[in-house]
Amino acid sequence: MKRRTQRFLPATLVLLCGLLAWWFASGGRAAKPAAAPLPAKVAFTPKPVPAPRPVVAAPRDEFPDGTTVEAFASCNEGEVILRFPSDESYGSFLHALGGSPVRLLGRLDRLQALRLGYGHQEDLEALLDGENITTYDSLSRFPAAPRPGGGAAADALGFGDEVLPWLGIDGDNSRWGAGVKVAILDSGILPHPALPSEIRSIEIIPFPDDPGETEGHGTAVASLVAGNGGPVRGVAPAAELISVRIVDERGTSDAFAIAAGILAAMDAGAQLINLSLGTTDDIPLIAAAVVMAQQAGIVIVASSGNDGAAEASFPASYAGVISVGAVDATRRRLAFSNLGSWLSLTAPGHLVDAAWSGGRVLRMSGTSASAPLVCGAIAAAMSDGSGQRLDAATAARWVVSLSDDAGAPGQDPEYGAGILNVARVINRGIPNLQDAAIVSQRLVTGTAPGNPLKLDLTIQNRGTAILINPLVEIRMAGYVTPLTATTLAPGAVHTFSVPVQQAVNDRQITVSSSVAVARGEIDIHPENNTRTDRFFLR
Repeated sequence: MKRRTQRFLPATLVLLCGLLAWWFASGGRAAKPAAAPLPAKVAFTPKPVPAPRPVVAAPRDEFPDGTTVEAFASCNEGEVILRFPSDESYGSFLHALGGSPVRLLGRLDRLQALRLGYGHQEDLEALLDGENITTYDSLSRFPAAPRPGGGAAADALGFGDEVLPWLGIDGDNSRWGAGVKVAILDSGILPHPALPSEIRSIEIIPFPDDPGETEGHGTAVASLVAGNGGPVRGVAPAAELISVRIVDERGTSDAFAIAAGILAAMDAGAQLINLSLGTTDDIPLIAAAVVMAQQAGIVIVASSGNDGAAEASFPASYAGVISVGAVDATRRRLAFSNLGSWLSLTAPGHLVDAAWSGGRVLRMSGTSASAPLVCGAIAAAMSDGSGQRLDAATAARWVVSLSDDAGAPGQDPEYGAGILNVARVINRGIPNLQDAAIVSQRLVTGTAPGNPLKLDLTIQNRGTAILINPLVEIRMAGYVTPLTATTLAPGAVHTFSVPVQQAVNDRQITVSSSVAVARGEIDIHPENNTRTDRFFLR
């Protein structure tokens, strides 16, 4: 759009002055005296006309980078999405649009964004003439499915129908999530025996005429949040699901649909939003909608992506978004799971049983499965059936902070804060629980002369009681090394470093470690007290 300032200069009015003379005849008895002669010339001094004042155009409204209009690709042919920096420029464009053949297909007034349709490119260009436009060509989509045999290690262990026990859910969780509204922004939720019969449905992108053409992705994601029994049980079965269809049959969406979906979820009262989709490009319209939702107290959970890439993924990497990567049942990060400093935590993501279209159940792999498990855990923390309630942001902080440390100690690019552990979240208020765990064993290069290798062994207190003098033993090449950590607060980790040069044998090292709580105490999870790893040297 070109901002046009019309200039109207007032016309100079010329006053025509005429000398009017008349001679009245009267019927008097005496003759009229002769008129005095007129001057030969009457001189007029014209008043100076001021020069017109220059018309100065109002400054253009701009985004911080100087852009006056942002243009985004649409998932439909012959469409474009525009966003403006202010209500003024937004309103000005809408006014200009009234006289154009370009069609208005949708509007998001709160975000100053429009979806437009056009038949001829030149019509759109005429509206945008003179603007400083920044274009965004990428489209959001479901994470690409992990390649068979290539997206995960050959020995990766799947979960099947055991994902809930693996997360520490071994009792009745049917009341978890009661009163919590969870919006699933996806391909839409289809009827399924594992899901409630009545689910509110919002169609930003309409369902196809043939329901059989609907992608089952949204149904699968919903079942992992709130499957209520039968073939699939979710983490928070009592949560109220809101289906927001923002993805078409191709698994593709765009900035307008996602932003509209977020606003619709807000208006529907959602407290949590799950987005198992994304892109590698930062799209400002989506970012603005995310911020608006967060300001309303909504927590957004998003999948990190299945590219195996160490680069940002959006919306997962936006500030405040809970970004989720994937692990297998052996607690290893899956090779396809994206990683980076923005990662919040990881969760099961390999061969997880989930609902699908047509009433089916399939085994789903990818971070698309990991995100809804975390979303369900947050819903469960908000409402765990005890009558106590937490707001979404507080519950999310508990879920992340009470994850099991994995990989390098503390926050790391592969696992974030760790691996989802729902039992720790639900049991956080139960006092005096003893749970010592081996987190990891890593072979690293030493710094001392003659000591090229060392073993870093990390333990964690996953209980609610302070661990006093937990005993650690490391076995390598026939040697046993006893170690003791003096005290370990709940959630804390401790790393021991042990030289391993004497353990090198045939270019491989086998290390077995164990940790035990103080004598007389009972460890509630003895299965995580031991670990064995084999390291192959180059």
